[in-house]
Amino acid sequence: MNHSYHQARTSIVLFNRSDRGRLEILGPDRAKFLHNLTTNDIKRMVRGTGCEAFITNLQGKTLGYITVLADDPQLLVRTDPGALAGVLPHLQKYGVFDDVTLEDVGPSTFEFHIVGPKLSEISVGLIGDLPEKDLSHTRGLVGDRQVWFIREAPAGLPGLTLIGRIEDRDEVLREIHALGIEDGDLSAFDALRIEAGTPVYGRDVNPENLPQEIGRDLQAISFTKGCYLGQETVARLDALGHVNKLLKGLVFDQGAVPLLGSPLRFEGKPVGHVTSAATSPGRGTGVGLGIIRIAHIQPGTVLSLDVEGVERNATVCNLPFR
Repeated sequence: MNHSYHQARTSIVLFNRSDRGRLEILGPDRAKFLHNLTTNDIKRMVRGTGCEAFITNLQGKTLGYITVLADDPQLLVRTDPGALAGVLPHLQKYGVFDDVTLEDVGPSTFEFHIVGPKLSEISVGLIGDLPEKDLSHTRGLVGDRQVWFIREAPAGLPGLTLIGRIEDRDEVLREIHALGIEDGDLSAFDALRIEAGTPVYGRDVNPENLPQEIGRDLQAISFTKGCYLGQETVARLDALGHVNKLLKGLVFDQGAVPLLGSPLRFEGKPVGHVTSAATSPGRGTGVGLGIIRIAHIQPGTVLSLDVEGVERNATVCNLPFR
């Protein structure tokens, strides 16, 4: 893990994220369909762009946290490992009202994420010029294999994601290795994405959360797009000015790495819980994410929690970690 973490911070490394969910939405109503079920403005997306979004139910709770890529003739929806199982039935239920086709392409595709400050140097031999904006994307070749290139930074560092057909995976991987890029340990990616403040559905986001509790309003919520399923709750929260709890960063003392779900306390009273935790080689201690009551989210606030039967401290910090 240490090697992969430092390679990502100082050079370049590849993380295999093929276990993520990938869903193609095809058909003439695809943009309207997804627009009506998510928090972001899908109708305004043009080919080659992307966005984050929450899939919400009628009560405005989060059924999914996704990225959407606009291409022709499809939209590609990506989400975290295992999360598609909860999202797909919801989309299928509402898909009967529109001319759309939903296809789970996760098993038939791979997804590699190349990350590190040397990305711009290496990418010249791989893709040429990188796509300009976050979640912008283009098609190209690695060797003679067709690949989808997406610019994104879930680890908080310059990043390029490659998606292609599963039968081309080994050949694409050989071409990447030939550029001197090594495979990374996914535990290192987890530490990096925690420090970047990138949430994972099923851990940091779940069906009990309201979208604004995750702190991704700028990236994932449009407050001007008009009606969608759950929009009334999201708009009402926006009018009130704040939610009652929020996802924040945590630094644990003495290298402690608590169990997920561990209660966070202030002066003995529960004020939240840990949603993600990992050891950070860069900080030499445990880091995490947690849902915390709004009264206790100020950076520097010291909370307490139990780690293996011993009381430890968790210091609140803003996201991304600095």
